[in-house]
Amino acid sequence: MAFAALIAAYREAEDGEAGLCALLPMAGRSLLENQVRRAIAAGASHAVILVERVPAAMSAALDRLKRDGIAVKLARDPMDAADHFHPEESVLLVADGLVAAPDCFEAMAARVSPTLLVVADTPENEDFERVDADHRWAGLALTNVEALAATAAMLGDWDLQSTLMRRIVQAGADFLPVDGEAGVVVDASEAVLMAERSDKSRGAGRTMLRRNSLQEGSWPERFVYAVIATRLAPLLLDRRVEAIWLRIATIAFTLAAAGAIWWGWLWTGLVLALLAGPLDAIAGRIDLAQLRDHEGGWEIRLIKAVVQALVILAMGRLAMNETGEVTFLALAVTSVALLFLAHRAAQNLRKFPGPRAGYWPWLADGNAAIWLILPFAVTGFWFYWPVATAIYAYITLFLMQNIQKEAVRQRD
Repeated sequence: MAFAALIAAYREAEDGEAGLCALLPMAGRSLLENQVRRAIAAGASHAVILVERVPAAMSAALDRLKRDGIAVKLARDPMDAADHFHPEESVLLVADGLVAAPDCFEAMAARVSPTLLVVADTPENEDFERVDADHRWAGLALTNVEALAATAAMLGDWDLQSTLMRRIVQAGADFLPVDGEAGVVVDASEAVLMAERSDKSRGAGRTMLRRNSLQEGSWPERFVYAVIATRLAPLLLDRRVEAIWLRIATIAFTLAAAGAIWWGWLWTGLVLALLAGPLDAIAGRIDLAQLRDHEGGWEIRLIKAVVQALVILAMGRLAMNETGEVTFLALAVTSVALLFLAHRAAQNLRKFPGPRAGYWPWLADGNAAIWLILPFAVTGFWFYWPVATAIYAYITLFLMQNIQKEAVRQRD
C-alpha cells in the first residue's frame, strides 16, 4: 500500500530547552529526525512536516535528512499539507512528540485506512489523548488525503492532529492495540511514549541505544568491541559526536598501523590496528541509534577494507625484506584475496535464511584477521601472521561454500 507520512511539529516543549517538541534531543539528533526515519523505514514514500515556524535547528535537521536521500517537505498550514500528498496515497499521521518503536510504524503501514493505533485507558497512559472510555490514541493514525483535506477545510482554530484523529474515529476506524495478544508488542510502555520534555526524549534515545545490538559481524565485533561500544556510545551521543568523525579516525588509525608495520614498528602498528576496531564499533552504534546504516555506507566499507588489507600487505613486505623470502609477500597477497572472496561469499549467503547461524561470528573478516595477530605478537613470530590469515580465510571460504549449497538445497 502506497503511503506517506504527515508529521506534526508545532507544539512547544514543556521545559523550553529545544523550543518545539519536534526538536527535543534524541540519540544525538532531534526527535523529528527519528520520526521521519521510522516512517521512511516502514515504507513511506516521503514525509511532510506540518510546522508553523522553522527554527535554525529544524532547518539543520531537514538538511541532514535530505543529505541521506530522504524526501521531506515543509507545510505551513493544513491545506498546504494536504496539497503535498497524491490523491491515491494513504496518509500516516504522526503525533507531535511521539516516540514509537519500529514495530508500531510497520504494523500501521500494513493496515488500510482508517486505522488508529491505541493503548488502554489506564493511569500509566495518561499522556496519550483519550479516544473513548477504553482507549487512548497512541500517536499513529492512518487516513486518506480526502479526509485530511476535508479536515483542513473546516479546521478553524482547532488543533489539526486532534481534530483529524477524531474524524478518523468517526469514520469507523479500526483500532490497532499496541499491547496485548492481538496487538503490536507485549509491553506498551516500551513501545510508545509522548515526549514533551528533554529528559523523556533523551531517555528514549538511551533505551533505543541499549536495545540496538548487532546480530552480524565476526567475534571481535560481538564479544570485544560491543562491550566498549555500549559504554562509550551513549556518552558520545550526549555530546553530539558525529559517527563520520569516528569512522575517519578508524581509517586513520588503521592506515597509521600499516605505515608503522611497514617501517618495522610492530607493537605500535598492533596497538593502532586494535584501537581502530572499537572506534568503528562505536560509530556503528551511533548510526544505529540515529537509524542509519551501521556500517557507514559502501564507500566507508570499501576504504576500511583497503586499509585493513594494507596492514596485512605491510607485514608481508616487512617479512620479505627481513628474511629475503618473497613467499611471505605472496602469502600476504593471497590472504587479502581470500578475505575478499570470503566477504563476497558472506554477502551472497545473507540473502538466504540463516543456515548454521552459529558459524557466523567465527568466520574470517578484516576485524578477525587483525585480532589474529595477537598470538603471533606474543610469541614473536610476527611474520607468520599473514600465513595464518590465509589459512583462516581459506577455511572460511570452504565453509561458506558448503553452507551456501545447504541453503540452496533447503530453499529448493
